[in-house]
Amino acid sequence: MSISIPNALIYQLKKDHDEILDYLIKKEYNIQSLPKNPKVKKDYGEAFALAYPIQGVLKYHGYANFERRIAYFPSISFNNNCGFTVSYLKFDKKLKKDLAFLNGEQVFGEKLKRIISSLDFIRIYSKMQTNAVLVSRNFLNTSIKTEVGKGLGTSASGSAALALAATSIIYDNNHEYLKNRRLISVFSRYLSGSGCRSAAGGFSLWLSHPKSAPFDCFAIRLDRKEHQSFINKISLLTIPINSNLKTNQAHAIAPKSPFFQAWLKKRKELIFEFINALDNHDLSKIGALAEYDSLCLQAVAMTAPPNENIIAWDPDTLKIMLRIRKLRANGYNVYYSIDTGPSLVLLTLENEKNEIIEDIQSITPNYNIIEGKIGGPCQLLAPNSPEIKKIEEEINKFVN
Repeated sequence: MSISIPNALIYQLKKDHDEILDYLIKKEYNIQSLPKNPKVKKDYGEAFALAYPIQGVLKYHGYANFERRIAYFPSISFNNNCGFTVSYLKFDKKLKKDLAFLNGEQVFGEKLKRIISSLDFIRIYSKMQTNAVLVSRNFLNTSIKTEVGKGLGTSASGSAALALAATSIIYDNNHEYLKNRRLISVFSRYLSGSGCRSAAGGFSLWLSHPKSAPFDCFAIRLDRKEHQSFINKISLLTIPINSNLKTNQAHAIAPKSPFFQAWLKKRKELIFEFINALDNHDLSKIGALAEYDSLCLQAVAMTAPPNENIIAWDPDTLKIMLRIRKLRANGYNVYYSIDTGPSLVLLTLENEKNEIIEDIQSITPNYNIIEGKIGGPCQLLAPNSPEIKKIEEEINKFVN
């Protein structure tokens, strides 16, 4: 069973994209142009980078072009500093092939293929051929031993860290390139589509539609100085829950759901609602959008054809969702966001978070709740930084 997207809807999504772009320009968002000279300045060297995982507000599923990671429609997320990815990248002319080591293990197969595809795009764009070695690890900001749960956006942070490190090396730390968030966002998209939003930081919007050209498919940061006081009041509570679900599986089945096209059609309207809520410092509206689209995402995944559909939640996910509704009925400002997996991220206010944590732990004592804030864009690290010290042993082990 396959559901194709009608040409009329594809045309409408392009029109919606143009209207969103015009709206952003009228609100004086800076839509950067790409650097004029893409050619590599240095085809060897090493760099260290850090990026934060993303959590969707207005989600997405389905690629109009899987190879180029072009989504059917735009999406909004925020960076979640409950954890981070630290990456070391080295372009080395002595290497006969690309190598990658994630979380202490060498990767092969599909994971390696995705990393090589991302590096190949950067190499083609910059006209270089040097192979690379990548050492990368995901961390959670907790002293309690906790597995990185499914649906916490770490593939996005890994993608953004890789892209920034590569940009630093091949353009020899030239500010024209490092400050071009559009370029880094495009580079970040090729390993994980959501990587483009991790690169942008804060609340970010990924501009995409089925006919997007590769360099017109990127993310911009939506929160600005006037939003900072509001951003500072928001507390994120992350509840990692493990799962063997593969996100690419969900992307593949999404367009087959009878609800998928209805989801596409509402997106422009919801993006305008989100930006207005951000301008009005309205956490209740942002939270309501995150919850609504969490349900839309799950509805699309569950209504794919038999033997392909996905139920990503587990019983504790639903238990916490229902508890959040009860807490809100009792006057608390708390909302859930769920991406592809059973893990949850709660949005609440800084002055209410302790009571929320205590209540959720009373019904699910086996889960670690990790406190966090909305994180910034991907960033370069010095070789002697504390974050790099965390993977120094792995770098020495895997890189000659």
